[in-house]
Amino acid sequence: MASIPHRHSFYQIIWFKQAGRHYIDYNTVDHDANTIFFINRNQVHHFCLDSANEGYLFHFNDYFINRSKQGFMDRFSLSIFSEIGSSCLVLSDEDAEKIGLLASFIEKEIQTKESFYREQVYHYFQNILFLIERLRKTEGSIDIESNPDHKLAAGFKKLVFEEIQHFHGVDYFAEKLNTNSKKLTEISKSVLLDTPANIIKQSRILEAKRMLSNRSISIKEIAFSLGFDEPTYFTKYFKKGTGFTPKQFQKEHL
Repeated sequence: MASIPHRHSFYQIIWFKQAGRHYIDYNTVDHDANTIFFINRNQVHHFCLDSANEGYLFHFNDYFINRSKQGFMDRFSLSIFSEIGSSCLVLSDEDAEKIGLLASFIEKEIQTKESFYREQVYHYFQNILFLIERLRKTEGSIDIESNPDHKLAAGFKKLVFEEIQHFHGVDYFAEKLNTNSKKLTEISKSVLLDTPANIIKQSRILEAKRMLSNRSISIKEIAFSLGFDEPTYFTKYFKKGTGFTPKQFQKEHL
């Protein structure tokens, strides 16, 4: 169990059976018992050693989820892993029992490895995702199915990270999302509680923080991967946004 900040190229769902705390993107989140966290690809997180960490951890990639329907993960990346609203969900006793039953079925299939166990694991886990998606919608975090504003906001955040290596303006993202900058600004303020320009800037700073967690990557490499022509420009940009130079940030937070 990793207790050092790290990031993955896959998604994770972590169900903590007991109350405790978990570290995500340089914030420590205190949580209740039966709390599920949704860790997006490339988010930085770690388990707190002074916390109870009993429960289940599922990690998976797009290929696994898309095996029955191409593009299925695009749906879950918006409805569950959009990084809009809370990064976790507290389960009721009834919902904890449902997910616990499905998790136990998955455990048994993996242990016994009987015929078609991979298919069974896939469908049990898919049911877990559908249940979580329903609970997220019920709690009002995000509803991409019937709320077009939520869908646009989630699509905007996703597109910003996909284009993080380029310095695009608000008009570019509005055009890509088949809307205009005025509408995008209204929805961004309403759903994301900030302007599109600030979302773009803060997303670039967050990605820089995430990349800085990997000390094997040089600050120069990080600067170029984020679209900066010179590492000095990146250092100034990062310090203006965080109050730390990249090296100071690594020393203070990693």
